[in-house]
Amino acid sequence: MFDYLNGIVTEKGEDYIIVEIGGIGYKVYVSANTISDVMIQNKAKIYTHLQVKEDEFILYGFSNKAELKLFKLLISVKSVGPKAALSLLSCFKPNDLLLAIGTKDTKSLKQVPGIGEKTAERIILELRDKINLDLDLPNGDNTTLNNMSEVIEALMSLGYSYSEAANAFSMIENKEKSLNDLIKEALKQLSRV
Repeated sequence: MFDYLNGIVTEKGEDYIIVEIGGIGYKVYVSANTISDVMIQNKAKIYTHLQVKEDEFILYGFSNKAELKLFKLLISVKSVGPKAALSLLSCFKPNDLLLAIGTKDTKSLKQVPGIGEKTAERIILELRDKINLDLDLPNGDNTTLNNMSEVIEALMSLGYSYSEAANAFSMIENKEKSLNDLIKEALKQLSRV
């Protein structure tokens, strides 16, 4: 029904913003990433998803289309509602969440409030094949996914956290290198931090 809202952000809450358009304030539930992207009293374009319930309409909003697309994929998973999807998008940047799904990292997904073992496994099961097609992980092929997984596992075995390892891998420009070269490059990225 609404593709996006383009207006002035008049208020920011813990999990929502108010966007004023033509004298009407729209309450839009957003992820932590979107909250940090917008500024009060500044104009913002918020891509939206409208949820219709029996007694209410709820707007969910995102500062970019990639986050909206990922939100829609997440709520398509059985037992993942809009609040759980927002929680996931608040704890992960979209690329990090895609990486966790693509590498079958249930451990990281379970750290998100409201996501248990079964839900994490279901998200991976239902979305792993879809993310290559729909959201274009780097190169969208299994070799890259396997390399991501191997590099992250290697870095975690050296004592780095999942998010540090995932960030280091995402900063590598040429992901076509050999596995050893990718690990060396990721370690260089980590040493710069």
